Amino acid sequence: MNVVSKDNLIKNVSVAWPLALNAILVQSMVLVDLMLIANLGEISVAALGLASAILAFFVGTQYALANGTQLILARAVGANDRHAMASGLVIGWLISGGFTLITSVLLLVGLDELLNWLVDDPLVARQAYRYLQVSAYMLLVSSFAQVMIAFFNGSGQTRLPLYGYLIEIPMNVLISLVLIYGYFGFPELGLRGAAIGSLVAVSIRFGYLAWQLKRQKNLPIMASRKALNVAQVVAHFREIFPIATNFVTLASGVMLHQMLFAQLDVFSFAAITLVMPWMQMGAQFVTSWALATSINISQFRGRQQTHLISEFVEQAIRIILLLGVVLCLVFVAFGELLPILYPRLDEQTQQALAGIAPIYILIPLVRTYNGLCGHSLRALGQSVKVLQIHFVTQWVIGIPYLILVLYCEGPLWAVFGSILLEECLKVFAFRKHLKRELTLLVSSNVEKRGKE
Repeated sequence: MNVVSKDNLIKNVSVAWPLALNAILVQSMVLVDLMLIANLGEISVAALGLASAILAFFVGTQYALANGTQLILARAVGANDRHAMASGLVIGWLISGGFTLITSVLLLVGLDELLNWLVDDPLVARQAYRYLQVSAYMLLVSSFAQVMIAFFNGSGQTRLPLYGYLIEIPMNVLISLVLIYGYFGFPELGLRGAAIGSLVAVSIRFGYLAWQLKRQKNLPIMASRKALNVAQVVAHFREIFPIATNFVTLASGVMLHQMLFAQLDVFSFAAITLVMPWMQMGAQFVTSWALATSINISQFRGRQQTHLISEFVEQAIRIILLLGVVLCLVFVAFGELLPILYPRLDEQTQQALAGIAPIYILIPLVRTYNGLCGHSLRALGQSVKVLQIHFVTQWVIGIPYLILVLYCEGPLWAVFGSILLEECLKVFAFRKHLKRELTLLVSSNVEKRGKE
């Protein structure tokens, strides 16, 4: 057996590289806002960190619903069933749009009380409120765009979402910069201007994706919409529910982590806020490899080529471990570049950044492996097992540990280290269950060949 098959490498790379760039550009939206408002001071940075944590929950849920739909669409592509592709797309819109509409209304109604409960500093709460007021409308546009992205990714057209982000990002930078600082006669809106820039840019990307979807050949969207029934929607929802719940568990855990981090002093919280988007962006390279692996696994299942899955996954693991090591080295360099990226930070914030450096350098090494195992298990139909692993390590162990350390007023490295602790605990469980699933798959294929 080759260490890495050239065919398998090409198959995954062809799907993964646009996904990686897509994901990086998604994360860059937060980084764009962060870098543009960094000169406004620690209060604005902390407000953006708090608002981003709340938005991450809703965007994460949208991504979760779209990710589940994406696996269904990938199987339909593997089976070359255009009607199933169109039905999956329409049902995905219905579920994602309905969820976002309800949650956006609830967010707007209870936003003021939520922020006052989460943070003691009224200045931080006020700025976060203004940012989220606008971002609630962006969520609605994003919900439909995410499903279209899932359609293009599941059908192997991963470059189209990439082009959409390449249009969006420059527009986001330009509009946000003008509105934050009040250039060209526009009002100086500060953090709220960044939110408006993001809303306009996401809407432009939505228009581009809708245009590309309209150009798809032999995709009976209108016919599928008219032929929909409750049974189809329920069947679709049942399949994506464990996947969505899994992502919601992670997203809500990340949001709770960020809210607990907000209990730190403003300098420590600002340090974590500055690092987190870069960590998430770096992780997108390897996450996209894991996502491409799950798409290909789903297509193998749709084509009834399950005998190819075991070797394919084993080789994908070898590559992602190598990528994890590279990512750790990148973060070593990132630590050295922080004074250049953020030259006007307070000295206490710089000290906090130095204290958490060893942790954010090591996290990618384990998170990359866990990501590939989780995506592979979901594609193999083991979403419930993945959910159980995430729930136990995050909610039963990680978050109680974080609360305890904060209560005892532990050092910053122990607080931020809760993330690394969770990832280390997941490694053993994921390794065990993925190995078992691949062994069962090989045994099943041997049995089938024996009967033939």
